[in-house]
Amino acid sequence: MILLFRLGATPIYILDEAKNAECAREMLEHNDWITPVFNGILRTDKPPLHYFFMMTAYKMFGYNAFAARFFSAVMGILTVVVTYLYTKKLLNAFAAFCSTLVLVCSSHFLFEFRLAVPDPYLIFFITLGLFSGFVWLQQNNFKQLIIAAVALAFATLAKGPVAIVLPGLSLLIWVIVKKKWQTFFTWKLIPAFLVYLLIAAPWYYAVYKATNGEWIKSFFLDHNLNRFADPQEGHGGLFIITLLFVLLGLLPFMSFLGELIKKRAYVFSNEVAQFCAIVALAFVVFFSVASTKLPNYPMPCYPFAAVILGTFIASLLNGEVTSKKYPFYIVFAVTLILPLVGYFVIGQEVEAKNMSWIALLLLITPAMFIGYMIITRQGSWAKHIGFIAFAYSTFNLIGLHYVYPALYNKNPVSKTIDKVKQYPNIYGYKIFNPAYRFYLDKNIPVTDDIQELSHWLDSTPNALIITRTEYMESFKQTHLQEIARHHDIFELPVTIILEHHARP
Repeated sequence: MILLFRLGATPIYILDEAKNAECAREMLEHNDWITPVFNGILRTDKPPLHYFFMMTAYKMFGYNAFAARFFSAVMGILTVVVTYLYTKKLLNAFAAFCSTLVLVCSSHFLFEFRLAVPDPYLIFFITLGLFSGFVWLQQNNFKQLIIAAVALAFATLAKGPVAIVLPGLSLLIWVIVKKKWQTFFTWKLIPAFLVYLLIAAPWYYAVYKATNGEWIKSFFLDHNLNRFADPQEGHGGLFIITLLFVLLGLLPFMSFLGELIKKRAYVFSNEVAQFCAIVALAFVVFFSVASTKLPNYPMPCYPFAAVILGTFIASLLNGEVTSKKYPFYIVFAVTLILPLVGYFVIGQEVEAKNMSWIALLLLITPAMFIGYMIITRQGSWAKHIGFIAFAYSTFNLIGLHYVYPALYNKNPVSKTIDKVKQYPNIYGYKIFNPAYRFYLDKNIPVTDDIQELSHWLDSTPNALIITRTEYMESFKQTHLQEIARHHDIFELPVTIILEHHARP
């Protein structure tokens, strides 16, 4: 299975992965299923669902990168299964197969479901919630309404209010467009809402009590309202960038978008595709308006965009629609350009510039395209689609399972952690890479005050200080020795490690 293969090969290093994985570990060590903490300090960034799954995986596999990511990969598998089953139920098995093919060939989909972050859980439960909610509206099936309530409750435990607001908006728009008022406004919503509250509310109440309201206040204000109103951590951008995330994220089969638009009257003649379009638009428009923009934000719409693309591809293969051949050449161009761009980008990264050659391994895929075009001059779309899926899966296998892990093993934490572990006392000044905490078995005291740090060092015979280059001015008058300096790979900061020995 491509999602589970070499899942632990890449070290825990990315900031979000490190904080999520470590938070779950500290909660498990404290046997505390209520209060999220990182480095001993309350963490208010995310609700707890992914922590719960990671804690379970740690019990199964131990504290390691594979365990932290295991249930993310499982959620990816379940997302594909749910997309297939509901599309088969609503359309047919072939359209369902083509829709899931779009997902499993997407590099972005595979990448996200191999990370120790909450988004895989959010995407799966929103996918289940929206499909079951749609079936309820179409068939007045009370069981599907309860499934939707359960799924969206777990989605709310994965990422908060966005998990109910956007799916609810999508379903409401569908009701308005199709005038399904009688189905929507029914007493059956009352037990469904109670089921939702029964699952989602207890933890939020418990964390409110446990932290005297601090977690609730910080999460809803700082990590929801403020993220929508103002760009956070430099993740802003133009209105169109969210749409570009989705267009690029669903390659290779998003290359058929132009042809799909030409055949839109046929593709959107069924209500399933129409509903999927509403879901995709709701997420893209919402996160286009939001000030903070990240590639993972609109990802819950991927399964629904995949159904639209899958419907077109199934129609193409069944001979119901036709297509020009340029989508094939777009995919070929992408697989040719990305390795060349990667070669030059890696060459500019000081920590990995001697490995720039590794990006050229991806040229295997365009070479496959060239060979295929020479051998198959007049092939059918069935052959072309099959080849695109096979070739792009090869591209993903090389890129995600070998190139990416090899590069990210060159990060500062991997290069210095063995040295860091030799010291009994480790401190952080201002900011340190959170992955250090995941690979250590103790908290790292952090201070913003150089005088306080000096006081700590006065009573410490041997210690290390982890900081960044922008804070080195504070250490001019000290007797600390720099023992390591490494650029955070493909990021702006430079990690500095200073050594302190007590003077005789």
